[in-house]
Amino acid sequence: MVLQLNPVAKKVAELIEPHIERQGFELVGVEFRQGTRHSLLRLLVDKPEGGIALSDLEKLSPLVGDLLDVYDPVEGRYTFEMASPGINRPLTRLKDFQAHLGLRVKLRTRQARERRRNFEGVLAAVDETGVALDDALTGARLTFYFEEIEGANYEHQFD
Repeated sequence: MVLQLNPVAKKVAELIEPHIERQGFELVGVEFRQGTRHSLLRLLVDKPEGGIALSDLEKLSPLVGDLLDVYDPVEGRYTFEMASPGINRPLTRLKDFQAHLGLRVKLRTRQARERRRNFEGVLAAVDETGVALDDALTGARLTFYFEEIEGANYEHQFD
């Protein structure tokens, strides 16, 4: 994954991704939100060709839950969720960004740039170090290193 993950999410991705791929699915993203008493671990899973069904998630969830029990990568109590990435899927890997080249995306930066952290526009270029975005607000082409990006999503346009 080219975007920086929370250390727990990164550990979970490294442990679980090979098992998910062996079942014929792909791990799109891992979200971990630490709470004071309870935390949330959410895995976003899809089929490589897209279109994962609820029955697929029902079949995969107990297997991944058992693996999480064995590996025990999360300290303390947490809720485990497995979901589809949805229509506005997160972009976390280089291949995700490359697949959405020329499409509308939304980026959230770690630090404010020009007093903004949220940027939306057409993904104009992608390479190993980052992306270029034709910003919808200003019309300017902005470049972002992957280290600067906190999160990114495809933004489906409903016409």
